[in-house]
Amino acid sequence: MLMCSHTPPARVLLIDDDLELAQMLREYLEPDHCTVTLAHTREQGETLLARNDYDVALLDLMLPDGNGLDLLRLHRARSQRPVIMFTAHGDEADRVLGLELGADDYLSKPFSPRELRARMHAVLRRFQCAMPAAGASPWLEAGALRLNLASGEAIHGAARSTLTGAEQRVLEILMRSAGRVVAREEIGRFALGRAPERYDRSLDTHVSALRRKLSLDGTTSPLRIRNLRGQGYLLVQAP
Repeated sequence: MLMCSHTPPARVLLIDDDLELAQMLREYLEPDHCTVTLAHTREQGETLLARNDYDVALLDLMLPDGNGLDLLRLHRARSQRPVIMFTAHGDEADRVLGLELGADDYLSKPFSPRELRARMHAVLRRFQCAMPAAGASPWLEAGALRLNLASGEAIHGAARSTLTGAEQRVLEILMRSAGRVVAREEIGRFALGRAPERYDRSLDTHVSALRRKLSLDGTTSPLRIRNLRGQGYLLVQAP
């Protein structure tokens, strides 16, 4: 599986109302070839997101003038650029909903700046690698399922959807390995840039979204994504 190892200078949009944390993260990231723009309200964040002149957005879900989930939903309707969300520790419902709405990854507060930097670079590398080589067909096919690696559009029968970056990468590795079980760790490293932790349900959330968006549950189409407990996932024709 091809992976990108180089991450270029990044334009980062950080939306968080914790002024001290935001300033600390900017001071930590900028020496690492990042340009960090700060927003502290939902309104400011919405205005800056609409400009689409950043490489990755870091979004806190608790903002003083609105819910960050609403901002994430609005953003995903018009852009595929990566988003990492911040959630309060233990807020599993918000994490799952954020992933379903299109966040590429999440961090529970409190977190270390070092972990944020690693997650951010992994997301950026995945976003870059999603683009096909010059002159190559952008379409990946597995049976009746087609995935455009350039646009993130997936087509399966009558189902058609533009996927988030993480969803696209999960589907890509399953399509390239169609008929073979792909271990959760392998999918996680390819799609999320890390192996899923024991109680991390983010990978399962992305798979559920793919099943729903593309009818890959074996009910309306023979093609489905199966979960083999303790092993991983596979894309297979239902019997």
